[in-house]
Amino acid sequence: MNLYIRALGFDKLTSEAEEKFIKLEIEDNVANGFVIRHDKLNRGVIIVRISSSTGLYIYGRYEKDTFIYEYYFPFVVGKVASDNEEMTIERHLDKESFAVICDELKTGVTLIFYLQNVMDYFEYIYSGKEFKAPEFNPDRKNDIAKLPIKNKKVTLTGLSLGGIVMLPIRKEKKTPRNKKEELARKRLIQAAKNGDEDAIESLTIEDIDTYNELSNRVMKEDIFTIVDSTFMPCGVECDQYSVIGEILELYEEKNRYTGESIYIMVLECNSLIITTAINKQHLLGEPAVGRRFKGQIWLQGNVRFTD
Repeated sequence: MNLYIRALGFDKLTSEAEEKFIKLEIEDNVANGFVIRHDKLNRGVIIVRISSSTGLYIYGRYEKDTFIYEYYFPFVVGKVASDNEEMTIERHLDKESFAVICDELKTGVTLIFYLQNVMDYFEYIYSGKEFKAPEFNPDRKNDIAKLPIKNKKVTLTGLSLGGIVMLPIRKEKKTPRNKKEELARKRLIQAAKNGDEDAIESLTIEDIDTYNELSNRVMKEDIFTIVDSTFMPCGVECDQYSVIGEILELYEEKNRYTGESIYIMVLECNSLIITTAINKQHLLGEPAVGRRFKGQIWLQGNVRFTD
């Protein structure tokens, strides 16, 4: 069972109930023709809506016009797209799902997330416009490995199985000088990526100064009054992250099958905007716009291949 289905309001779902639920949804959608099918690749997808912003992505293949189920994953629809310089997409070893390695422009951080829109990716590469690979075969996972895709927008989302709500901290208002400093840092990061030794040295010195300042302050202050937000890899899975982020938007939705409540939070974590879903029962505290969320998320993303 995919553990993160619990984030969408299936808190008490058992493996047997999950298997039955997926089977019934496949039968119903196939019978009504609600399958997104790629005829040339003999692949198909069923999207089951759980609430206004969440759902299940059921993936499978076709054998003699029969839909053969392979896997599913829960997802939440993202609300804000971000720019990136380039990304690389690689298939997972155990199934026809994909991981995206993405260079995010705002922070200079390399992100790894789970690709949501697999069929859009197939359509993009099968067209051959970017990769010149009209003979692409999805069963051969290394056909296009390591080939970068440039200048595509990405909508980041996350699913969480637990977290807490934290009070906000007092922030200084951004001035034109702050904005210039942020822009200068972005340029330094970009230069460092391109091998500029002066930029690397400047960033290193800046990090050392920040570390020294934090070391002095943490002796007298609580760490969470100093650190506004965090975004760090967590655990053995490469798309799992521990985050602290400010809640910019908040919605409450109902699971149409179980009636359980789901919180949809638009979080800002280190300048990244991540739309995150969590079961109301799994969240400690009362969320509100301006407060902060602390927890672990499974990072997913929808890549806009057609932009």
